[in-house]
Amino acid sequence: MIELQVIQDVLETVEARIREMEGFGWRLTVPRSRVYATVLFAVVVSAREAHRIPATLDRAAILDEILDGAEPFDACRMGRPIEQVIRGYAAPMN
Repeated sequence: MIELQVIQDVLETVEARIREMEGFGWRLTVPRSRVYATVLFAVVVSAREAHRIPATLDRAAILDEILDGAEPFDACRMGRPIEQVIRGYAAPMN
């Protein structure tokens, strides 16, 4: 099922970004599950906004930004959905 693959890809991308962020000295202030849920909710909302029938997750416009944004975590990418979520739930620990 394509939607299951979308969820897996998004979760793996979020996890990779969190690990990169942690490598820069940032720590989450909420459970990881909150970050995952927030990003997945953005995907669901994006799929619904597509107004295509059926409104499946693979049609979410936000996926291009999430899955194609393979550059490393840094402050210059604040426009990226995952980085926005992570920075909203993280603090520098240096």
